[in-house]
Amino acid sequence: MVVDTRTWEQTFQELIREAKPWATWTLKLDGSLQLDCPAQGWKQYQQRAFGWFRCSSCQRSWASAQVQILCHTYWKHWTSQGQVHVRVFGQRCQQCSWSQYEMPEFSSGSTTRILSNLVQHILEKYYRNGVRKSSEMPVILEVPLDGSHDTANCEACTLGVCGQGLKSYMTKPSKSPLCHLNIRSSSPGIGVYIPNPARNQSAGATEAKGSEYEKLGPSDGSDPSVICVIILLLVFIVVKCFTSE
Repeated sequence: MVVDTRTWEQTFQELIREAKPWATWTLKLDGSLQLDCPAQGWKQYQQRAFGWFRCSSCQRSWASAQVQILCHTYWKHWTSQGQVHVRVFGQRCQQCSWSQYEMPEFSSGSTTRILSNLVQHILEKYYRNGVRKSSEMPVILEVPLDGSHDTANCEACTLGVCGQGLKSYMTKPSKSPLCHLNIRSSSPGIGVYIPNPARNQSAGATEAKGSEYEKLGPSDGSDPSVICVIILLLVFIVVKCFTSE
């Protein structure tokens, strides 16, 4: 599956001309765009969308609501001419060991949503002094999706572009070395118990100590022999004083 470039260009022209009839904007797909690296004078815009993928090896198909789209925009206000470069990130098949990144295909509704959000960004940044009149159109699930985002096979996650990937990469390390084994599963009704012999041994020793303390009784931290020595010293000092008189 590949992005329908002609449909994207046509839909984009219709939307931008409806908003700014006298402005000239062009749209180009560019697979070399990098996150946070726009050319001088260009602005960056990023969004996600719902798309469909098909593996070119096994013909397996799947859907995703985490298709990342990166846009770099540039506008010459003195000529009313603007440019948009767009990169759509792919995903790999989970079942094929050496699969390539496949490009998504978008429904007409998803394409319109993507380009409408892009046009709103252009209007906000170049015509309204940063004022956005309408909120961004949210992602609409075209089919129910099971499971979480497959970050291992997402090109955007691999390159640090996908928000889901960044979230997992930026998670603070756990204090416990076994925390990554997740004793409690996120799925309801599923759990894993991991015994820790060292911890059980330590607990047993603590319990034994507690029992021994109970037999001996509580201690106030005083040593009787020390008390006797102190008393003898006091008596010696008193006797010494009387003798000297």
